[in-house]
Amino acid sequence: MANKKGTILVRSTKPHRIGIQVVNHEIKRLGKVVDVIGPAAAPYIVINTRGAQAQTKKGDIVYLLDKPPQKPKRPQQNRSGKPRYSKKSYSKK
Repeated sequence: MANKKGTILVRSTKPHRIGIQVVNHEIKRLGKVVDVIGPAAAPYIVINTRGAQAQTKKGDIVYLLDKPPQKPKRPQQNRSGKPRYSKKSYSKK
């Protein structure tokens, strides 16, 4: 159920954290959770749809991404700017 203010009200099976990203079946961003209302046994989630990449309609299933996507880490560098490699010690037999 959408309104003119850019929010959607969605029925849920359990309460969720505020700030979680909401996506559709194509993993396109629909918004983020801004409020959880109603009883804990059958809560409703309020989703802010400003800046959404996709549209949704009544009856569509939405998914919550509990962890935001992480950026890949850069390799550590030494003072000269070259990548740091692990030092292996070899012993003679």
